[in-house]
Amino acid sequence: MIKQEIIELLKHTDTEEIHSFISELAEKDTNFYNKIKQALLPANEENICNIGHYRAKAENCYDFYDYRGKQRYDYNFYQAAHQASSQLAQLLDDAIFFVEHKKYADAAAIAMSVAEVIPRNYEKVDDSSGKLGGRFCDAIQILCDIVNNSNVSISIKKEIYEWCKEETNESIYSDYGLDYIERIYDLCCELLGDTNEVLADFDKKIENSNSYYLGEIVQRKIRFMLSRNIDIESIIQKYIHIDGVRRIKFEELKNAQKYREALLLAVQGIEIATQKDYYGTILNWQEAIYDIYLLQGDVEKILQMAEYLVLNAGWRSNKKDFYDTLKKYTPPANWNDTLERLLTNAETKRDFDDFSARIMQEHQLWQRLFNYCKKGSIREMEEYEKDLMPYFENEILKYYHDYAEKQALHTDYNSYHEVARILKRMRAFADGNLLVEQLLEKFRTTYKRRKNMMIALESV
Repeated sequence: MIKQEIIELLKHTDTEEIHSFISELAEKDTNFYNKIKQALLPANEENICNIGHYRAKAENCYDFYDYRGKQRYDYNFYQAAHQASSQLAQLLDDAIFFVEHKKYADAAAIAMSVAEVIPRNYEKVDDSSGKLGGRFCDAIQILCDIVNNSNVSISIKKEIYEWCKEETNESIYSDYGLDYIERIYDLCCELLGDTNEVLADFDKKIENSNSYYLGEIVQRKIRFMLSRNIDIESIIQKYIHIDGVRRIKFEELKNAQKYREALLLAVQGIEIATQKDYYGTILNWQEAIYDIYLLQGDVEKILQMAEYLVLNAGWRSNKKDFYDTLKKYTPPANWNDTLERLLTNAETKRDFDDFSARIMQEHQLWQRLFNYCKKGSIREMEEYEKDLMPYFENEILKYYHDYAEKQALHTDYNSYHEVARILKRMRAFADGNLLVEQLLEKFRTTYKRRKNMMIALESV
């Protein structure tokens, strides 16, 4: 009778009131706290029993219809991705909560379920924002943390391992999440897998893989073999034509100071990449050769390769390293000639290169920098404005003036605000206010019917 009365009371009580009451009572009464905690948390399990339950919950995150079969909201693929992501995030919060309370079986079941459903429902949504991809990565990270946790039973870890082994054979991951699910699988192989069993599974994957993924699988097998101190020479020789495998051998030779053999391997790598027009791979091998020259201390070859890489390394983050090396080893008497080659090369190219502009700034080549900035966009001129102002204030002001007039020709919202932004910037110049007022008068007369433009100009 009391139980039925409580059920009726709960039906007519706001959830927040119930939460508040339980929290306050648990704070005051330790016995109640322990009982409610024991009742609400899942039992400790040595096996992952609840994956079916959590898999259904995860799948339900992709159910965008109510019980009558009607859409729950104005459905579109993009909104659907956000809805699914939000609900899956709540599930993963539960998994994290369970880990904190040492309920590892349920935490693993949730993470595995979320990782499964995302690629299997990929076509149902538009995940251009990457939110669902983020949830997938979160799920894999939870599994990695569980496998690495010394408090988790071997039986739970083994079940994660078996799950990974099966999932990595699913084709759905080829287009979604393969790198991440392979990361947890490789971790499980290293910590839990029987050596012969893991090697046999890798051989199966190699046999069934297409050429696109073959190199990655072979490298993963090599990494596993190294973790078990298994000789890799035979597999290296078998797959030496694969660039990643060749790189493993190259690093081995470099570390052993067998520089001549390493250089030969790198040159062969360049030849293979050239035949396939793999420009990025060619540069990678040239950088590898550069590293060998540094180790050998061959100044002449260091200079040749460093200059080549400065000129050809594109937007790579280590381009400055090559430039610094070039400065370090170039005799002072030869530096101006080297600098001229670098800058002339940049100036003959169509696109603006910020790295070359930085070199001009470093050497205070202001006329050259000003001309080079004109080759770029308004952003480049603004970026170097402070350095150029003492020498080219009038020229920069005219450049901004002409830019504002060109932008005013466009009839979109962003262009109007760009006009207003650059006019406000012009006011900082000595003769800027006069020019700005002239332009404002012109624009308000010429474009008076453009309401949004007039609104934007009010802020100038």
